[in-house]
This record gives sequence, C-alpha cells and structure tokens, in this order.
Amino acid sequence: MTLESFRDELNYGRGLSSLTVKAYVSQLTAFVRSGYSLTADFSAASMREFLMQRSSEGLSPRTIARMVSCFRTFSSWLVETGRSEDDPAQLLQPPRAPRMLPGFLGVSEVKSVLSAFDASTSRGIRNRAVVELLYGAGLRAAEAASLLLCNTNTAAGSVKVMGKGRRERIVPIPSGTSEYLNKWLENRMEFVREDDPGTLFISIRGRKLDPRDIRRIVSIGVEGAARAAGATPHTFRHSFATHLLNGGADIRTVQELLGHAGIGTTQIYTHLTTEKLKGVYMQSHPRGKK
Repeated sequence: MTLESFRDELNYGRGLSSLTVKAYVSQLTAFVRSGYSLTADFSAASMREFLMQRSSEGLSPRTIARMVSCFRTFSSWLVETGRSEDDPAQLLQPPRAPRMLPGFLGVSEVKSVLSAFDASTSRGIRNRAVVELLYGAGLRAAEAASLLLCNTNTAAGSVKVMGKGRRERIVPIPSGTSEYLNKWLENRMEFVREDDPGTLFISIRGRKLDPRDIRRIVSIGVEGAARAAGATPHTFRHSFATHLLNGGADIRTVQELLGHAGIGTTQIYTHLTTEKLKGVYMQSHPRGKK
C-alpha cells in the first residue's frame, strides 16, 4: 500500500517521467524482495546493506548512486506524509562515479560523416544540415531538435539556443554550416504542412523532430563513415569543444558556447587536450623519448 501511494505521488504529484517512476518502484520492490521492510526496519543500516549487496553483484557506481537518489526521495516522502518521523536516507552518501572522458572525432572523421549524406535530395540536405549544426555549434540533440526558424540567422551566422534550465545563449555558426542551413531552408517548404511547428528541422510529414530523430540522422552518416563508428549526436558536441580548445580557445569561451552552467563541466575537455600535448611531448622532447 505504501509503495502504491508513493507511485501515485511520483506520477501525479511530482509529474516525473514514466521511466523514472518505473525505475524507482522497481528498486524499492527489489529492496522488499531482499527481505527488508519499507516501514518497520527502514533504516540507513538496512539501505547500506542492500546497496553493498547490489554493488557486490557488479552494479556500477552510477547505478548505485541512482538507487541512493531513489531511497532519498522515498524517505523524504515518508516524512512529508507523516508516515515517519525520521529521514534515514539522508545519511546515505552516493558513490562517486569515475568521470569518463568523452569520445570525440578527429577533423577528418567529422568530414567523412558529413560527406556521407546524399546532398542531391531534400532529406539528405536536411540530414547534413543537422550534423553540420551539431558540430558547427556544439548543440545537444534536444537543442537542435527544438531550434526555431525565427532564432536561426544564417546571414549573421548565429543561432539562438534554448538550453538546459531554459538558459538562452547565442552561438555563432561557421560559413559551411550556414551554407547547408540555407540549402535546407530552400527545401524545407517541400515538407511543410498546415500546422507547421516553426522549428528549423521537420520530418517528411512536417512534424517537429525529436532527439531520437536526431540520433537516427547521425547514425545514417556514421554508417557511411566507418572511421566514425559509434559516434552519437553528443560525440559531435564533444568534438566541437575539443577542437576549439586544441585550436587555442579559452575554456571560459567554450563554457559559454556549450551552455554549461559551471566551468567544472567544461574542464573535462582540458584532459583531452592535455593528453594530446603529452603525446606530442613524448614524441618530440629528448627526455620524452625512450
């Protein structure tokens, strides 16, 4: 009964996504099936014991951290609804997930993906324009999908983007990106229907693209460029940032262009450029050579 009420709170009270609700309920159900109670002996000790057990089964620190988040949400809800006076989950500390360096493509690999699109068709022009923008402006898939026509200024060479946290930013775009955006704008009317969503990119049926469509478009180019195997929309964003830093851009500028709220998120790219410098040093300096 408690779990059902919690599910209703997540669904209707907090409006969380169905996937998040399913994950939280699944994790709490597993907790109960492991012999623990959500009421009588719901304590920091029992949660830690359960998390240690799941960790020993090989679950990643990131997955364990999500479980901690689930316990914290449930525990605070028990207090808010008067079901408990204590909030034991707040004593839990999530494990620190190892920070993974993002993958990125070399300049020649990016070019091979872009050239893989068939620019003799309207759909091919749209697809190339999408990837040109992902790489030329470092946009997230959701940002590219939501970009409005009225915020696209190819003459000025810029786009106004609505990023995470509804933070707006203006990002310059290179001439090559503007060229393909203009080609797409010339062909866009071919797909427009009465209820035009006003977004820059639309499907062949005239609807607004979503991030999944952007991923499918990228996969088309990647399939035609073997050297870029495994690349995703975010790979082009990572490549954008890495190539800027390698070219001499300062990290604050890259932070603004990417729309990061804090500099810490952007600093991960300095590791990539440092590794490149280290490689050059090891190959070139007398003390670096074995």
